[in-house]
Amino acid sequence: MRPYFFLLTLAAGSMQLTSCETTGDPSQGGLFGWSQSKADVRIQERQNTLSSLDDEREYNRRRKNNLQAERDRLKNQ
Repeated sequence: MRPYFFLLTLAAGSMQLTSCETTGDPSQGGLFGWSQSKADVRIQERQNTLSSLDDEREYNRRRKNNLQAERDRLKNQ
C-alpha cells in the first residue's frame, strides 16, 4: 500500500507542476510557474508604457512653457 501512495503523490505533484499557468512575473509564478518569453513581453510592454509617459510629460512641459510665455506676453501689453 505504501508504494502506491508514494506513486500517487508523485503523480499528483508532477501534474500540479505541469498544469499551472505560467506568468511573466517571477514573483507570482514562483520557480516553475514563470516563462522567460512572457517576462520579455512584460518588460517590453512596460518599456513602451514608460516611453509613452515620457513623451506625454515632455509635451506637457512644452505646453506649460508656451502658456507661461503667452501669459507673460499678455501681462506686458
